[in-house]
Amino acid sequence: MKSLLIKILMLIPKTIDKIGKINTLHQLKSLKNASIHPSFRIGKNMFLLLSQDAKITIEEGVIIKDYNAIRIRKSGELILGKNVNISDYVSINCLEKIEIGEDSGIAEGCKFYDHDHAFVTEPEYEWKQNEFNTAPIIIGKNVKIYSEVTILKGVTIGDNCIIGTKCLINRSIPANSIIMSKVQNLKIPLM
Repeated sequence: MKSLLIKILMLIPKTIDKIGKINTLHQLKSLKNASIHPSFRIGKNMFLLLSQDAKITIEEGVIIKDYNAIRIRKSGELILGKNVNISDYVSINCLEKIEIGEDSGIAEGCKFYDHDHAFVTEPEYEWKQNEFNTAPIIIGKNVKIYSEVTILKGVTIGDNCIIGTKCLINRSIPANSIIMSKVQNLKIPLM
C-alpha cells in the first residue's frame, strides 16, 4: 500500500507539468493571429502575457524549454523560424517585433526587449511609465547566443553570428561576426 501511495505522489508533479504545457499551448493557439507548427515542443512552467492583438509565428522544429517568459503586448509580433532552440529562463518582451531566424540557438537567461520607456528631459527629467520607444529586433539564421545576453531594441544580428556570454547588444552586428566582450559602462549626461 505504501509503495502504491508513493507512486501516485510521484505522478502528481508530472501531471501538473503536463496540464501546464497543455494550458500554454491552448493560450498560444487561441490567439487570432497565431500560426504554430504541430511539431512545436514546449517545456514546463512557461509564463505568457499575450494581448489579443499579438501576432505569433512558430515554424517547424521549434523547441522552447523550461521556465521561460514571453510577453507580447499591444500588436507586437514574435516570429520563431525553423529549428529555433530556446533554452531555460529566457525572457522575450515584445511591443513591436522580435524575429529569430532559423537554426538559431538561445542559451539560458537571455533577455530580448524591443522597447524601452520614453522620457523627456525638458523642462525637467520625467520618465513615462506607460509610453514606450520601440524598434524591432531581427536575429538572422544560424545565430548562437550564449548565456545571459541582453539584446535591446533596434538591433539586427546578421546570419552566422556568435554572441558570447553576458554581452549587452545595443547596436546591430554584421553577418559572420563573433562578439565576445561586454559593453563598457558609460556615463552619459542625461541633460
